[in-house]
Amino acid sequence: TTMFGDIKTNNKNWEIKKLGEVVQTQYGTSKKATSVVGEFPILRMNNITYSGEMNYKDLKYIELSDSEKEKFLLKKGELLFNRTNSKELVGKTGLFNLDIPMAFAGYLIKIRPSNLIHSKFLLFFMNSEFMKKLLYNKAKNIVGMANINAKELEDFSIILPPIELQNKFAERIEKIEKLN
Repeated sequence: TTMFGDIKTNNKNWEIKKLGEVVQTQYGTSKKATSVVGEFPILRMNNITYSGEMNYKDLKYIELSDSEKEKFLLKKGELLFNRTNSKELVGKTGLFNLDIPMAFAGYLIKIRPSNLIHSKFLLFFMNSEFMKKLLYNKAKNIVGMANINAKELEDFSIILPPIELQNKFAERIEKIEKLN
């Protein structure tokens, strides 16, 4: 969007930070999920579309202990990053926007934004053509699967417009979403 200028060239001279400076990351659970039994729905890589939409179809379920709940239950406004997939699909990122507690699986990384970055701006950045290209080039191929780990993810640079501008952007997006 013109609001942030060209994110590739950063022609508006926004501050640049490493992603790891403005978010926290956490791998998902490797616990086995079942189709029917379990307290919590668990999101897997097929629940994130390539364009960054969340789809809540085909859910499996999982039981979690109290300490696991702390780690593996998503909070509204956190993002999910698909760390292992085909080279084309690795890095697809969705925004969790529900009030229902859900867990997330091991092929996903939870991204929790700090107060320096708005989740909707982060989602826009992660799903931009520019970032998709960077992720595609960074992904390591292992037997037909490509992978990007949390450390590599945190090493990516991101432009950081003032939070007021990010908030304005988020408000615009929310208005558009209400129309759909």
